[in-house]
Amino acid sequence: MKKRLAVLNLLSVILVIAVNYASQALRLNNTTIGEISRAYENLFTPASYAFAIWGLIFLSLFAYAIFQIQRAFFSDKTSEFITQTGYWFVIANILNSLWVIAFVYDYTAVSVLIMLGILVSLIKIILNTNMERGTASLAKKAFVWWPISLYSGWIAVATIANISAYLSKLNWEGSFLTEVQWTITMIVIALLLNVVMLWKRKMSVFAVVGVWSLVAIYSRHKNSEEAIAISALVCAIVLAVMIFVHLLKSMVVHHKKTA
Repeated sequence: MKKRLAVLNLLSVILVIAVNYASQALRLNNTTIGEISRAYENLFTPASYAFAIWGLIFLSLFAYAIFQIQRAFFSDKTSEFITQTGYWFVIANILNSLWVIAFVYDYTAVSVLIMLGILVSLIKIILNTNMERGTASLAKKAFVWWPISLYSGWIAVATIANISAYLSKLNWEGSFLTEVQWTITMIVIALLLNVVMLWKRKMSVFAVVGVWSLVAIYSRHKNSEEAIAISALVCAIVLAVMIFVHLLKSMVVHHKKTA
């Protein structure tokens, strides 16, 4: 079971990287993800440099898959996290590949549903493996916990951005709130989501991605939409301080246990 899952996980990582590369290199539907995003640009969309995080995500997911291969085929160590993860990682990556196709072919509503599926799959991995709640070796933290935290942290932000793009496509005007007010509301929601993951699950890497996203939103709007820029910057600072406090507490607890 472990060996089959490890191989499938590696193949799914190769698949999602290949599909994302092909969508850019071959210009599926004669467009790219970036061009579609700009067509449905909204105020929640971060500065373009923020999406460079996908390079780090793909690298970490590849390391995650190789680590599972090593544990399943070349180690006698218990690797219960592989069976606990089950097929959810494979599902997340297949859905990620389908999202690329749906998005570039302008099936924006479908892409939102797929993105939610990716998020649910990653949450299942977090819950099934009891991620970040117990003790673990540095190798397990670096090659299992942190890649999934990085992946899920960005997908959480991307889900909000994807929904915003869909509403932009529908020319939704915000009902009783202005577009700026809705954007600030979503920024606060993003902050609260990261705070929950930090304090309930101790997922500092997840929260660091939140800081990255909020700073990128600030960077985009600092010379145009002052209210949004200030809101994003304040939320980024609050979250960064909370991450620092959390890490400091963790170090103190660890020191007491080893003293």
